[in-house]
Order: sequence, then C-alpha cells, then structure tokens
Amino acid sequence: MNPMTVETQTTLLTSHKGVDLHAASALLVMKERLAGGELLANLFRCELHTFWGEAAGWDAARLLATGRYFNPNKHHYGVFCGPAEGPSWLVDATAGRVLPAAWPGAVHETDLEPLRHDSTGLYGALLGGPVADGCTPIDIVGFPFGQTGPVLSGVLWRLVVRADGDDAAALGEKLAVARQRKQGLLINPHMECWFATAR
Repeated sequence: MNPMTVETQTTLLTSHKGVDLHAASALLVMKERLAGGELLANLFRCELHTFWGEAAGWDAARLLATGRYFNPNKHHYGVFCGPAEGPSWLVDATAGRVLPAAWPGAVHETDLEPLRHDSTGLYGALLGGPVADGCTPIDIVGFPFGQTGPVLSGVLWRLVVRADGDDAAALGEKLAVARQRKQGLLINPHMECWFATAR
C-alpha cells in the first residue's frame, strides 16, 4: 500500500427489526446480578461485519447479499465507510483500546431511507435511538481473537448508563468486560478483543 494512501474501512451494522432477545435478556441479568447494574438504563446490540481496503472480492453489495451477515426479513442495516484510523483490527487486536470517534464513517447504504444522508442519526437509530437525559452511551465493539478475515465479525454493544464522563466510561467497561463473578457479561477478555468509547 502506498504510504500516502489512506485505507478505507467498510462496516455493515445490523440490528433486529423486532425485540432483540439477546440484548433484552442480557439487560435483565446485568441489572439484577452485576455490581453497578442498577445504573444501566438500557442495552442495545448490532451485529458487525467489517473489512479494510479492497479486500479480495469483497464490497458492500457482497456483504448485503451474504445471508450469514444480513437477513432483510430480520434486520435493519447500515453500511458505513470511512478512513481507517490505525491498522486493521485483524492485524492489531490490542484489547481495551479506544474506539475511534469518527468510526464507523459515512453512510454508504441503508434500508432506513430518511437517514441515508445522516451517519450520526443512522448509527444512533440502529442502537436504540436517542439517549435519555442524564445518561451516557458507552459503545463497545467485541470480536473473537484469531479471525483471519478478510471480513471480521463481532458485536457492537451500546450500554446506556446513568453516569457522566470518566465515571460512565469506567462503569460501561465494568459492566461489559467479564473479569470477576459479579463484573461483566458481554466480553470474555480471555477470548475476545474489545474497543470502547463514551459517545
């Protein structure tokens, strides 16, 4: 790759059209069983599939045509494209990094037509819509170590917590990353990489 060329990251995010039972049941468990769970106002989930550059034979249309990644009967979707910040996650899977602020980029394609030109609005809509006053959204991307690509698959979680700033970020990670019996449910740090940020 030419050092002057900025590589593009293409990301498909899908969310359930109906109730997401994975997120709904995880929310109940986290609120009832985890330290700090009472401060979790809501939890949402998107499945994530992403690749970097011109991966051999892969483009947005192929992602959408592959049933493993997208089911139009079950999912709303957004395909986003933006400049990759840093190396491919397949190459550098350093756990616990900050999710880039500009990720996932601009809207390339979606079934939610009113949001076709609103990347922030579409990203938020796929993750449950507007966040209630007094709450902070914490977004965590998790994916298993050892994927060889070219498409990397994982999960994007949005934890909506009743906290601000650094407290919100710390609480989100504590609720998500399973390090002790009463801490974390969504990410297994022995098997998964994760990136997180407070939005």
